[in-house]
Amino acid sequence: MTMTTINLDNGTTLELEPARHLLRMTPAVGGANLELTIRAIAAAPVGRVVLAAAVYVADSTQMGRRFLCRALARSHVVPVGRGAEVVLQGLISSEQLRAVEELRAGGNLTLGLEVEVHGVMADPLGPVVWSGQLNIPVSAGEWSTQVENVDGGTVVEILVGMPDDPQLVGAVDRLREARHLLRTNQIVSALEAARKAVEPVLEAAREGNLASTALKKNAKERELPERFAVMIEAVYSLLSGAAHDDAVTEGFRYTRAEADALLVSVAGLVKRLAVTHA
Repeated sequence: MTMTTINLDNGTTLELEPARHLLRMTPAVGGANLELTIRAIAAAPVGRVVLAAAVYVADSTQMGRRFLCRALARSHVVPVGRGAEVVLQGLISSEQLRAVEELRAGGNLTLGLEVEVHGVMADPLGPVVWSGQLNIPVSAGEWSTQVENVDGGTVVEILVGMPDDPQLVGAVDRLREARHLLRTNQIVSALEAARKAVEPVLEAAREGNLASTALKKNAKERELPERFAVMIEAVYSLLSGAAHDDAVTEGFRYTRAEADALLVSVAGLVKRLAVTHA
């Protein structure tokens, strides 16, 4: 429901609905500042109230509902007459933004707001809290535009869901290790762990000699599995440059950006192996 009605104890009601321009995100340290603008409309005076909400996110079918953040109004509001706009502010981390991208899978979202209206009663005198729920659909285009405004790097780095294939447990564990090492800026150690993670992918690709067959062909004539086989060999070669020091590789120095690219590549290849061999 894109509108909710909250019954107040003084016999009147407060209607809440999304404003025309609901969503805005701006850069913050380690994530994004989320702003949600809603309209508060009361048929009769209700005095000053303060709004807050627990914000949840789900896909367009409202499945997989997850807590996103808590959002608070900048100041109190007096929702009389034609209503008043209220801006609720919350903080979303970069990890949460990536998780939302995985959840929506390029599609639309639903934001679920568990709204709290904080006010003061005259009789008996004291604070009181009323509550209601507001579900708001957000289009893929609207969400993507706001995420891109926060930081282009946020949407380029892809969150790759790891498989639960028992034969790939070791590879997944190595990837988690690599991720932890990269977060602490241990680039070489992270790449060494990623090299071990890609080994089952390499073994599977070499079973049919796809890479050797593909390299004998013109690149434009290679079939899709052959192109992936060449990619797997290239990723393994790049990672081996960090794991070994020989006459060629001893001078290799990998940047953080290059390590990011290789870890994401390995994660994608491990997931692809699980899907293609399912």
